Amino acid sequence: MPDRRGFTLVEIAVCVVGIAVLCTVVAAAGRKAYENSALAVAANNVRMLSAGAAQYLADNNYRYWLTVQDGYTVQESNGATSRGAKWWYGFETNSSRYGAGEGNRTFDSSQSPLAGYIPAAIRPDPSFSLQGQSFKPKYKSGYIGVGYNAVLGGGRMNGSEKKILSYWSLSDPAHVAVFATCAQVNTFQSPASASHPMIEEFPYFDERETTVHFLQGDMAMVGFADGSSGFLPMDKSTRVGGLKNVSVGRFAPAGSFKYLK
Repeated sequence: MPDRRGFTLVEIAVCVVGIAVLCTVVAAAGRKAYENSALAVAANNVRMLSAGAAQYLADNNYRYWLTVQDGYTVQESNGATSRGAKWWYGFETNSSRYGAGEGNRTFDSSQSPLAGYIPAAIRPDPSFSLQGQSFKPKYKSGYIGVGYNAVLGGGRMNGSEKKILSYWSLSDPAHVAVFATCAQVNTFQSPASASHPMIEEFPYFDERETTVHFLQGDMAMVGFADGSSGFLPMDKSTRVGGLKNVSVGRFAPAGSFKYLK
């Protein structure tokens, strides 16, 4: 007669443990693959922005572009007008200044000063979603995860055309960051708070803000003024605390223009 003996409790326990270990290994491998994919997206975004910027400069007397122009008005196809902030990456049609809540902002990249120079293949940076509930999105459709050097672009909010720098004014273009992976640790805007800090997208870096996102081993991905791309290290004294596995800081202490002009 066939042996109808069932599994013993020990055998069942061994199987359960084995399955649990296998699931843990597969999940860890999957997360690592996703992290590598996110890094590849960020690196590709920086490279494409740098290539587009080089062409823009050649067509515009080697002067950089405004970081942002607030109170900008756009004529819609239906004849209506929209008022918002024209950032270097596009027109923010419903920013918080004009009634949109956090996470619901949208932007029109066709209104960017770099429109026509930035390839359509640029994608939202998926690395933010790795933070899970600690990620506080600003935009409905995601953001590219790269900020612009506001020192080059006439300053931050309501920057001045008169203050826009020229490529030829830079002392060492190979060591001036035009683009860098950027983020902000938010502790002041719901649903974030001092006791519940969250990471969010951020559009620029300068001599005051602490907004450079060091994605890999305390290194930020950077597009330099000479058209090359690479990495720059964090000045560890500038690291923002409060969030596990998040490295946001600066290239140098606040007030320093190192790598900025």
